[in-house]
Amino acid sequence: MGVMEIEQRKSMIGSWMIIGSSILWGTALLYSQYVLDNGISSKDLVSLKMFFGFVTMVIYIFIKDKNLLKIDKRGIYYCATIGFICHALYNLFIFSAMERTSISTAVTLLYTSPIFVMIVSRLLYKEEISPNKLLALILCVIGCFLTVTGGNISNLNLNISGVLFGLASGICYGTMTLLNKKIVNDYEQITILTYTFGFAFLFSLTFSNPISIIHIPYNPLVYTFVIMLGVLSTAVSYLFYIKGLSHGIQSSNAAIIATLEVPVSVVGAVLLFNQDLSFVEVIGILFVLISVVLLNEKYIENMAYRIYHKNS
Repeated sequence: MGVMEIEQRKSMIGSWMIIGSSILWGTALLYSQYVLDNGISSKDLVSLKMFFGFVTMVIYIFIKDKNLLKIDKRGIYYCATIGFICHALYNLFIFSAMERTSISTAVTLLYTSPIFVMIVSRLLYKEEISPNKLLALILCVIGCFLTVTGGNISNLNLNISGVLFGLASGICYGTMTLLNKKIVNDYEQITILTYTFGFAFLFSLTFSNPISIIHIPYNPLVYTFVIMLGVLSTAVSYLFYIKGLSHGIQSSNAAIIATLEVPVSVVGAVLLFNQDLSFVEVIGILFVLISVVLLNEKYIENMAYRIYHKNS
């Protein structure tokens, strides 16, 4: 197996890890809505997610190796920055956008983030913007728009402050990939996540009150889903994501692949809640899937070539 093929295989593994994180994020939207509908505010849910994500990582470290808590000043600086920008500020901006516009508008604006990541990755990491990648970006953004809005632009509720908050959330979301890429090979992924979640929880306390969960009517399902959000959609999903980055996958590719979260949540709603799925939404989902295939085209071609010659 040649060096180039090894690199392609490594990148493909990274892609699958990011796909795994996208699936966890997408399915989380399905049961997080239940939590929000049963008395917990979106801002308080941010703190609870970060808290249980942090606790999950700390418990894992104490079981596996306490030395994973060791980190230098540079690592603390980056983790604090990621926690503040990519978790606390991101959630504050996306919820502010939802309050001023609509969920579909906020999500559409959020998934402009791959554009930001591609431009900055070119400037910071000298990542190539190939025709395939550019086509994947266009398909991904259009696909997210079609999936979220059904192709009906009237579903968007635009106002200046809401649009600015939505775009800001996309920048914060994209910054997560860029900052993690900067340190992912210098520290253990578990160490990065533990401190990031800890700082994110502390910062989120400036605009939320997680203790408010004790004031809502007791519902064991709410508590179960809150813990799931912390463990699965926060701790496990972000571990998959940064492990994917550590496998050499480019920041811009990772940002595009992560948009699979949108079709996953839509398909999940169709399967679990019998929601209607329009033809336009199906086209949107296909566009997102095609964008992911385009980013891994060379590896897929090599696999097909080997399979063909093995069977011939």
